[in-house]
Amino acid sequence: MKKIYDNLLFVAIVLPILLCITIPILMDFTDPPFISNKLYNVVCFIAFPVMSGAVFIYLNILIFNKYRRCSTYKEHLKYSFSDTKTKLSLIFMYPLFPLLIYASLYFLFSAPIKLWAYYTQGDYWYKEYILTDVQECGTEYEDSCTRLYFKDPKTNETHDFRWYDDKSTIMNNKNDYVYIVGEASLFGYIVRNLER
Repeated sequence: MKKIYDNLLFVAIVLPILLCITIPILMDFTDPPFISNKLYNVVCFIAFPVMSGAVFIYLNILIFNKYRRCSTYKEHLKYSFSDTKTKLSLIFMYPLFPLLIYASLYFLFSAPIKLWAYYTQGDYWYKEYILTDVQECGTEYEDSCTRLYFKDPKTNETHDFRWYDDKSTIMNNKNDYVYIVGEASLFGYIVRNLER
């Protein structure tokens, strides 16, 4: 039983670190222009926080039950937390554990959802938006990269994504109506073209 807890702790520490390193690298290679829909927002911003709270509570129950049952575990914890620095770090880090669980869930599922939508064929989709702002991406991106900000005229929702084509013409179309053409997937829309 001790080996299972040790392996679980190792996975809980290493998995978020690996995800935080690998998924952004994969996303930088493709960088899909993605507009989320309501299902994506529900999954990422309602279901994931609830799941991370449940996992956090479950892990606390596991640790508390092991603490009550195992005398060597009690002694180990008492020895580990006898130092003042360790106590202070635990006090400050303990509230961040649910955020770490949420971040690992988000990185584990949000980027693969976007990549899956990018690489699969979906239904044809288009919608009219107002191009509200156009900005340079920054030095870490290609010269042709622009960050586009759109507003839905019906719902006033704003969306943004990076776009790598037609930089010179897009910069002049600020506050114009633009048709976004792409493919619909289960969790959102992949932008394939902009029509003015």
